[in-house]
Amino acid sequence: MSSNSIDESMLRIKNLIDRMGVIELEITNETEVLKREYINASSSMGEAHNYFLSGVDAAPSQKSYLLTSRGIEVLGEDVIPISAFIDNVIRFANSPKKKIEVLYNLITHLKKIYQMISS
Repeated sequence: MSSNSIDESMLRIKNLIDRMGVIELEITNETEVLKREYINASSSMGEAHNYFLSGVDAAPSQKSYLLTSRGIEVLGEDVIPISAFIDNVIRFANSPKKKIEVLYNLITHLKKIYQMISS
């Protein structure tokens, strides 16, 4: 490789790094929006309502999570605050692509949660 092509490659890689930074910031912003929306949805749920959040956990051992008016409930464990739950599932998604998939799953569930609450 010539010095010129190495410099061009370095510039392209730097541009990729910059774009990844923008994507990570957008993921962080969407995560914050979803936290607020999930907290609002949970607050709108009655005691008799709950919603099973399936397929949102990217951790190796998947658990059963229920969204209730008290937060996220896991069988045999304490209630998890919604904000902490969403932070955890995003943290376990170890790549931007996986984080985006988790966000998509969360927003899909949120749509169904609001449909359940309004019916």
